Amino acid sequence: MGGRFGYAVLFAALLAAPSCQWAGDRSAAKASFTVIRQQIDDVNGRIVSAIQGGEADRIPSLDRDMNVALDSATNQASAMNILDREHLNINVATAKHCLTDMDRYAQTGDMDLLRAQAAQLAPTISEIRVLLDRADRIATAK
Repeated sequence: MGGRFGYAVLFAALLAAPSCQWAGDRSAAKASFTVIRQQIDDVNGRIVSAIQGGEADRIPSLDRDMNVALDSATNQASAMNILDREHLNINVATAKHCLTDMDRYAQTGDMDLLRAQAAQLAPTISEIRVLLDRADRIATAK
């Protein structure tokens, strides 16, 4: 009998406790997820244009701009749910790895490798956009 009562109390406590899904404060967002997504889109567009135009010398500065935008997304991730935040962190790490490789290829002027790396970066940026869009919808829905 005592065991069942203990389980019932534990179950009631779990139901009454706030959800652990949100580790951060959703109202803590200082910059809109939409603004961050637009920054990422802008820099990504400039990277694609530079590669299409054969301007490898522009890539390192654009990669730094993208890293700043990705850092902004990571800094705002505390306002996301845990699964999206971890998914964002994985995608940001993947994007930063691609950007590091792009810097190396830009220094050698190898446009074929830059194009190939940009093609690998594209789905990662798309996934980051989806996560930021979802976070913005959730943040504005409350």
